[in-house]
Amino acid sequence: MTDPRALLAAVLMTAAASGATPVGVSAEQTPGVVILSPYRSLLGANARPRLLPHPGVDIAAPAGTPVLAAADGIVTPLIDFEPGCGVGVILAHPAFKHWTAYCHMTRTLVANGQTVSRGEPIGLSGTSGNSASIPHVHLELCTRPCASHRDGDLAGTQNPLAVVVGCYDPERTYPINRLVLTWPLPCRGGTVDANR
Repeated sequence: MTDPRALLAAVLMTAAASGATPVGVSAEQTPGVVILSPYRSLLGANARPRLLPHPGVDIAAPAGTPVLAAADGIVTPLIDFEPGCGVGVILAHPAFKHWTAYCHMTRTLVANGQTVSRGEPIGLSGTSGNSASIPHVHLELCTRPCASHRDGDLAGTQNPLAVVVGCYDPERTYPINRLVLTWPLPCRGGTVDANR
């Protein structure tokens, strides 16, 4: 008998390869991006009910996909908490008094205290922590240092999709007077951005 989690993962990866697009976001902004569980969702990455609202966004990613910094930041700290985030990275964005958390990686590629640039690989996607064995990246936007990453703990979090401007484009100049994020994964077909 086929493992239902493996079947779901295969369906989600097929959707990602086909260019399925999250609801309410244009295809030009999200080539290949598949959102498994949006902010405040009561469904998990495995499409099963959550007991409490989700404090971040889960984005499908085959295991081993580079996880990219969604904005310039400072690594503070690295995470290794198997009951929750699993292997992950928190980036501080001091100019904007915000933090981003990236969870469920197979491994990190950065060191604590390291300064990283938008689009720089910070880890590799995977299924660590409470990922329900579905390969994905959990992206969380915090207004204070990210701490728990627990469902239902929305205090100090915001919907990261509200500030995502599309795929990372090394040729683009991003605003310096407000926080904008780019997708934390490479987008299919290059670096298309509808907001250019």
